[in-house]
Amino acid sequence: MTEFGPNGVVLNHDERTARGYVSVEKPRIRRVLLACFLCGIAASVSVALIAVLIAFVSSTISAAFGVTLSLETNDGGLLAGAIIAVMMAAFNWYLFYIIVPITWLVLAFSLGRFPRRGVVRHMPYYRWGGIWGALLVGGTTGLFGAMMNNGSGLGALLTGIIIGGLAGVLCASLFLAIVRPKKQVGMPETDVF
Repeated sequence: MTEFGPNGVVLNHDERTARGYVSVEKPRIRRVLLACFLCGIAASVSVALIAVLIAFVSSTISAAFGVTLSLETNDGGLLAGAIIAVMMAAFNWYLFYIIVPITWLVLAFSLGRFPRRGVVRHMPYYRWGGIWGALLVGGTTGLFGAMMNNGSGLGALLTGIIIGGLAGVLCASLFLAIVRPKKQVGMPETDVF
């Protein structure tokens, strides 16, 4: 422990403080686990809502122009893959018990570590939220689209990447709203006791 002499002179000090090294403790970041928990649930819900919105808009547009969009009329290709991806994403809440824990792990080891590392700008959160959402949703829909054996894998992959990227950006904004890293990292920690 450091002892002070007259006029505040440090009496016993080690070599690090003599050379100007000061050990600075990182502030304790709060609400990261809560944000990961809520973002995991919000990710599954937002993927389903985005897919339902895309299905509604595409069915409205196809009805207005008299075009039928169904898997029976398409023999494969990008459109069939897009339909498969939208259907899979819209019913993603059926596999809620598998999707949410995986999302919790991904969020905890990606976005959850950013505040502790001192990342306060918002762009890395949005970027990595979109990347992980696109990887998770696009990879799953692309895999199942490729298993259909009718050339619809690419359409399912691209549509899943779009849906997952949008959901990831929404989850990153929710994470930022809960954690507020600019405020917490820059906040000096004061203890009364």
